[in-house]
Amino acid sequence: MTVLEDRPRPKPLLAGHQDADTGMLPIIAPDDPIAAPATEVAQWALWFSRIGLFAVAVVIAVERPGPWLPAAAFAFALGLAWVAGWRGRQLRNIAFALAVFTSGVNYLSWRFTVIAIGGHPLPGWIIGIPLYLAEMHAAIHTMGLHIGLWPRNPPAEPEAYYGRRFVPEELRVDPFRYPVYVFVPTVDEGEEVLRPTLTGIRAARDAYLAQHPYTDIVVVVCDDGYVAKRDTVPEISALCEEFGVLHVVRTIGGGAKAGNINNARTAVGAEGDVLLCIFDCDQIPREDFFLKLIPGFDDPDVGWVQSGQFYGNRKNPVARWADDQQSLFYRLLCPGKAAHNAAFICGTNFLMRATAIDSIGGIPTGSITEDFAASIRMAANWRSVYFTGILAVGLGPLDLASFFKQQDRWARGTLNILWDHWRDLLLPAPKGKKGLTAQQRAHYLLATTHYWCGVRDLIFCIAPILFVLTGISGVRGATATDFLLYFVPYFALSIAGFWHAAWDITSWRCIIINYGSFPVLLQAAFRVVIGRKGDFTLTPKKRGTMSPWRTAQLHLIVVAGCLVAMVKLALRPGGSAYWLAGFWLLYLCVMSGMHMILVVLDTRQARQERREAELHGGEVPLEALIPRPDQHQRRHRTPRPARRLPKPRTAFAGVVVGGAMLFVLDTSAVSASSAPLHLTAAALPAHPYIGVGALATPYGGTGVEAIEKQLGVTFETTARTQEIGDSFDYGWADSIAANGGVPWLTIVFSNNGKASLTSALTAIANGSDDNQINTWAREIAAYGRPLYLTVLPQTDRNYSASSGVANGGIPQDVPRAWARIRNLFTQAGATNVSWVWTPADPGDDQLYTPPASQVDAVALTLAEFPKTTWVDPAKELAAAAARHPGKQLMLQVSLDGTPAQRVAWLKKLQVAVAARDDVAAVVYQEAGPVSDLTGKDAKPWALTADKQTVAQFQNLAAAMTKVGNR
Repeated sequence: MTVLEDRPRPKPLLAGHQDADTGMLPIIAPDDPIAAPATEVAQWALWFSRIGLFAVAVVIAVERPGPWLPAAAFAFALGLAWVAGWRGRQLRNIAFALAVFTSGVNYLSWRFTVIAIGGHPLPGWIIGIPLYLAEMHAAIHTMGLHIGLWPRNPPAEPEAYYGRRFVPEELRVDPFRYPVYVFVPTVDEGEEVLRPTLTGIRAARDAYLAQHPYTDIVVVVCDDGYVAKRDTVPEISALCEEFGVLHVVRTIGGGAKAGNINNARTAVGAEGDVLLCIFDCDQIPREDFFLKLIPGFDDPDVGWVQSGQFYGNRKNPVARWADDQQSLFYRLLCPGKAAHNAAFICGTNFLMRATAIDSIGGIPTGSITEDFAASIRMAANWRSVYFTGILAVGLGPLDLASFFKQQDRWARGTLNILWDHWRDLLLPAPKGKKGLTAQQRAHYLLATTHYWCGVRDLIFCIAPILFVLTGISGVRGATATDFLLYFVPYFALSIAGFWHAAWDITSWRCIIINYGSFPVLLQAAFRVVIGRKGDFTLTPKKRGTMSPWRTAQLHLIVVAGCLVAMVKLALRPGGSAYWLAGFWLLYLCVMSGMHMILVVLDTRQARQERREAELHGGEVPLEALIPRPDQHQRRHRTPRPARRLPKPRTAFAGVVVGGAMLFVLDTSAVSASSAPLHLTAAALPAHPYIGVGALATPYGGTGVEAIEKQLGVTFETTARTQEIGDSFDYGWADSIAANGGVPWLTIVFSNNGKASLTSALTAIANGSDDNQINTWAREIAAYGRPLYLTVLPQTDRNYSASSGVANGGIPQDVPRAWARIRNLFTQAGATNVSWVWTPADPGDDQLYTPPASQVDAVALTLAEFPKTTWVDPAKELAAAAARHPGKQLMLQVSLDGTPAQRVAWLKKLQVAVAARDDVAAVVYQEAGPVSDLTGKDAKPWALTADKQTVAQFQNLAAAMTKVGNR
């Protein structure tokens, strides 16, 4: 059924009528964000600056100059903007924008080089790539914020139009001649919600018609109560009759809010050269609503004029926090978008031309955020304007459940728009059609990707907890100094730039409630990914029955995980990487804890409302919650007018001044690889460490943990051999350090077991492997704990990948290659390394050995084969000690023989080690010299091959702990 009140149709247009007093407010921001440079030369300079920014980004990404670049950019921007005439806040906005841009690109380019790829037991890319993408999302949106903050030459008045361009007098139209149709969609809100809205609309209409009586404003209530099977239709019909407005009741559903409005438009004939206005049923306009917005249509190319959406029930804690979030968007972001002609319709409190929306076939019904979808489709051919004043006040979410329901709808709709309109945003327009500008694409892409922040924040929560508890890291090779040089400037500038811009606009509550929304945004993203768009959902106008604590379940899990990880850190502190993770865990606890404050406040509010309901004999009267139009009074910053770009020569002077600053702060002389904090090499342990060689692919399911369990021994070291193309395994190293030991790593310059041209000593000495060596150095420096490191193992034999007697190598090449590797590690700050020289014959290696000052320990490899004469371990140790006096000795042993042979030799080894005070470690190489760890040839070498050997090794391990306190 369709109910239409009897009401006269709008008066015909009065062509050519121009009101003497247009009431026009200050015009802001032409097409270009730098407020219309006054000369053609300045326009060319602007385009060259854009190209220059891209070039700067490329240079930064390649060179990664370090922290002085953002400082230089900040100084450069201040110098340029000062001589160009900018002052005050706008001057600082320019400086922060360039500094955040340079520091962000600088950080992301460095961060790309330390993404974790390999690892054990799980490959690092599982968390490394998602973590980098999450950081990239945050950085891009931080830079995007400053795109909108670029100077816009604001007037002294706090209320103004943004995106409104100058139109010559002869091209202007009379905006007051247009009839206006006001649509108020409703479903089941009832009279108590709708009455204040209609009262506000009537007051605004009367104020407008008092000044412009030659036109008309028609109010239409679009009622979906019948479709939704609600019983509110009769009371709304009576209310519309009381106010003298049209009441259109839809009988066939579809298209949700958009379908409801489209149906009402057809019913009342709101087509052609008219203006359409939409209010949500709880949004109460102020008297000057139409007087302020309609003048924006004096430009015939303006398709819509949007004003902000604010909440008046700020006594409610959820509504107050949500209103701070709204203020960030409507008072900080929207003006910047409009300045680039990239504003979008926000569903309520706006006017638009009927011809503009009809040019795309009406309000889109295929999206649950129909307003944003319509904006993208209209933006190529119509201009958008945003008005900064508060012209309407609405009812904010009454509890956390309602707030999250609202966020879920916005997230699903916005993310689906990226899916549905990616061609409009990313691809060139079809031939013969006008497409979006680059600035529009940038702003709309930022808007459509914003709600991925739910996934991003989950990754930020998981990463530090996973690292501390398991050792699996998303970062490899980053030192504490790298963190200070790259992340800290970017983070500090981003925070400072944000609060500089948001001061007096929003509060810390905005940040907390954004973070607190991540569970529901995560759910929305998941539903979009699996193709479940979901239905249009209304934000409830009454408190629900669900406990606020149910909305905080994921936050409680995050806090619990952080606390467990922090307890582990306190009990087993690690290197600098772990302390940085601890700082991040503390940050997450603070953020989640602050969100819990809102949960507690919402719980208290629920109790208070229940008490009030008991006093009223039922539920809280909704009239007590409905705001008045004058209830939202926030401070307005009065911006100082800024001067426009005066002359090309002043811009040139600014470039000279800023360029001089860049020259003084020459970043090329700054080294970004200074030593990390508090890294030390391994000292001689109180007793020899006992351990085994780690098996990357253990045969028969036998790994190091299984051997420890079988022997009843906790190994204090584990030896591992990896190729130069691998990555450092933090989990492996951390597990050894957790037992009070030191890991022993050997790096060989081979690829899949085969030598290559870059394996040669000359290639290493000449820098062919520097990139891979530097990666290892950064990763080991980031590990931060002592580590034994062997490079160029058994280089005195021809079977070595980097041989000093074969493949073109000579003995004299060994010290050169060794020195090259050590220098690269030192430059990367890997001072936690003890360098282990591991020749095949440490008693007779004079031709090959590096200088004694470059060697910390010497390793003996004793592999005893069957049917051969086995060496005396005491003699071998003595020979090595005589050849390398004062060095720690480390033993790698492996035995293949009868159980009796193995037991007898291990007893000799036990006596030999007990007689010395320079043995640092005894490691049994589980697979011996066999390369195929899973083959049958490896089994005879296994420590657990027979019970007798197991028992003797247990005796050896027990005896090691009794060897002197050194």
